[in-house]
Amino acid sequence: MRKLGLGTLRRIVLLIFFALFAAVTLRWISLERWRWTITRAEEPSPTPTAAPSATATATRPPVISGKFDVARLFNGFTLRSEVETVAGAAASEERIDPMSYAIDLKLRARVPTPNRTVEELGKVSPDLGTLLPGLTTMAKPEAVSPFFAQLYETKVRELRENLNRLDLLLSRHNFYDCQTVLALKHPGTKRRALLFQADMDVD
Repeated sequence: MRKLGLGTLRRIVLLIFFALFAAVTLRWISLERWRWTITRAEEPSPTPTAAPSATATATRPPVISGKFDVARLFNGFTLRSEVETVAGAAASEERIDPMSYAIDLKLRARVPTPNRTVEELGKVSPDLGTLLPGLTTMAKPEAVSPFFAQLYETKVRELRENLNRLDLLLSRHNFYDCQTVLALKHPGTKRRALLFQADMDVD
């Protein structure tokens, strides 16, 4: 009987190894399929749920209790109130319409004109011409700085943003606190200065 060579033995060992590996893999696959089948069989079938009713139900808004003085809710504003009524539909229909019972809030504000001359500045600060002797030649209508318009554009934008929060609105005093902003230039020295005339609120 011929002896098997080393190469032949290696091939036989590799074949046996691959055969065992294939057997283990197939066994594992069959077990996983069996487990998956058992799990699917144990899962309960979903039961159909009833769809919610499509009919809308009217919700009652929270009731504001207590006594309120509406005029005190406004920070220095002149308040004019008026009740306006029009003919409507049935009460059950109007009750669920949010626009059937509403308050329209509209703020009117006059944007001030800046002071341009020494005479206009003197109405608020009578001694300003004495304190600044050269102001008469520098204070001219064309000296109004763009900062004045930008300041009131910012104030108006803030009013629009906070209109739903009456407690955050600017007071009458704070809205009209700036009289003017002048970009002055001395005719002799050509030096420049920015003049703010404002009623300071230091409370």
